Amino acid sequence: MNEHSIFQRLMTAKDALTSTIQKILDLNRQLKSLRKSKKDEKVVADVAIKQELKLLNKVADHQAKIVQLYEYRLKKASNN
Repeated sequence: MNEHSIFQRLMTAKDALTSTIQKILDLNRQLKSLRKSKKDEKVVADVAIKQELKLLNKVADHQAKIVQLYEYRLKKASNN
């Protein structure tokens, strides 16, 4: 894999991570506003949002590891 290819993959991975983080932030805002609303709606939506947040946090963790891997490979390739 050449430097250009690694760089392209790194940028794609960073974009995906940024998008996932934005979704997490949006869901956290929804959760916060939901807590101020009626109780009936709150329970079902609260559980759904928390499940989605749990999944997105796992995805973000995985994406962050991919970004770190590509950064390492890029650094290694540029040192050669």
